[in-house]
Amino acid sequence: MDQQKRKDLNLRLGNLILAISLATVPTAITYGTLSIHGLNICRNLSSKVIPSSKIKEKCDEAAWNTTRSYIILIGFFITLPTWMWFYLSTKKKEVSKK
Repeated sequence: MDQQKRKDLNLRLGNLILAISLATVPTAITYGTLSIHGLNICRNLSSKVIPSSKIKEKCDEAAWNTTRSYIILIGFFITLPTWMWFYLSTKKKEVSKK
């Protein structure tokens, strides 16, 4: 592997690691927001239905499971643009130095 390809690979990997670490906070905020939203829907549903204890319990469980199933997708869509922004801005600085 020639020097330029190696440097480009290191740049991509380094920016990916940086983007993943910086995307954890927005991912956690989004996860929390979706969880609260699901639990609010369950609370509102249980207030409208007469035997509410079983429905709220099942609805809360379904809300948590649904939100948990989207965590990878949420993280991916937050990390990808961050990584591309880091990579392109670093690449632009590298080209302007030459």
